[in-house]
Amino acid sequence: MIDLVLEALDVNALIERINLNAVLARVELNDLLRRVDLNEVLDQVDLNQVLDRVDLNQALDRVDVDRLVARLDIDKLIARVDINEIAGRIDIEALVKNTDLGALMVSSSTNIATEAVDLGRSHAVSLDDTLARWVSRLRRNHTGRAGPPGLVSPQEEP
Repeated sequence: MIDLVLEALDVNALIERINLNAVLARVELNDLLRRVDLNEVLDQVDLNQVLDRVDLNQALDRVDVDRLVARLDIDKLIARVDINEIAGRIDIEALVKNTDLGALMVSSSTNIATEAVDLGRSHAVSLDDTLARWVSRLRRNHTGRAGPPGLVSPQEEP
């Protein structure tokens, strides 16, 4: 009897008479979603097709680079860097060409010459003091060597 009813029933006409909005209003969506196995749904998703639709530039614009860098382990990152490879890429000739070695040498030699002159002056003053003491002793002059006038102490200033 059921088979006879199903054969006589026009399913398309029945569906046309159903108010789908009224049916959906009666469906509890949270209960329905709890029954859905998301892993089964995701297994059917073609991830490459989804990624083809994603604008990566727009996604990267949303990335907080400072926060991302703060999460990096710099020691591990540096350990992966081949320093020899980087050094091999340096154009030594261009580096030397762009470095003012002449000015560097003049600066260094000027510093050395200045230090040598200062040392010579210091020794000359010391020798002068020593000679002045000897001459004073030979002359039996115990008054000492005449020097520049003493500095005025702060309380003596006008």
